[in-house]
Amino acid sequence: MRILRTAAVTVALSFATNAGAGEIVDATGRTIKVAEPVTRIVVAGPPAEVLLYAFAPEAMLGWVRKPADQLLPLISPEARALPVVGGITAQGDNPEVAGVLAANPQLIIDYGDTDARYVTPAKNTQDRTGIPYALIDGSLGKAPQALRDLGKLTGRAARGEELAKYAEGMLARAKQASAGKKPVKAFIVRSPDGATTAMKDTHAGDVYDLAGLVNVAEYRDASTPQVAMWDPDVIVTLEPKFLEASKGAAWANVRAIKEGRVVLAPRPAWGFTDHPPSVNRLIGVLWLTSQFYGVPTASALREETRKFHKMFFHVDLTEEQVTAMLK
Repeated sequence: MRILRTAAVTVALSFATNAGAGEIVDATGRTIKVAEPVTRIVVAGPPAEVLLYAFAPEAMLGWVRKPADQLLPLISPEARALPVVGGITAQGDNPEVAGVLAANPQLIIDYGDTDARYVTPAKNTQDRTGIPYALIDGSLGKAPQALRDLGKLTGRAARGEELAKYAEGMLARAKQASAGKKPVKAFIVRSPDGATTAMKDTHAGDVYDLAGLVNVAEYRDASTPQVAMWDPDVIVTLEPKFLEASKGAAWANVRAIKEGRVVLAPRPAWGFTDHPPSVNRLIGVLWLTSQFYGVPTASALREETRKFHKMFFHVDLTEEQVTAMLK
């Protein structure tokens, strides 16, 4: 596997308010402005971590937590050497940000949910530190806009547009793949015992919505009798341990289990459909349509997987790596 080194991209942008600053209105409704070029960025949590690594690894000051061993072969040598600086969003409304401040960032980015749990620390942290803190909507369908916003904010408009157009193409192909076909009803498993699921119209469930699946779950925590009553055609899980749990008596009356229609989603480093809910899920949309609607074909999905990882994660995957991911 050959690692691609990503060089910093500096683009001269002109903004109506201030030609010397990148500026966006973030998901909190605040105007976020930073000096250009932005070369020192930290993130608030894991979804933003994946987004920033994909978008501008050269500006990344560190990880929220130490990367898992399985991730190391799939990121650049420079990224492997980055320190752990910690996160923000798991620490409450007024987080301790000593590690973040020690990294001397120009910008803090959060990516994901936009409710009060994340708006409050964004505002409070910026007020306390004076560091611009942008909260970007993590809805997968809005990924193109998120990438363009990052481009505007950090002086990397060309990079933002490149990734945004690619993301738009992936989402458009997924929509076309399921168009006119009988929708597949799915139950999503997010825990080893199968009790925790993903709701539709959420950041945990939107990847399935965009793939044209009908998410049958009506509650986030579901009992097996409820799943049997919802009667999904398939069960999709990122948890390998669920494959064993599904053999138990509690799941015996679920039609998808009896028919052997349980699919394990790829999770080579960052999951195709979750863990974390970030731009890693773009390839998951096409994996889902390939699995359940036959588009793209298996061979085309292999090529798309390679292309996606090269463009977003800066690696050239080997044939063996692609096979292992999609097995």
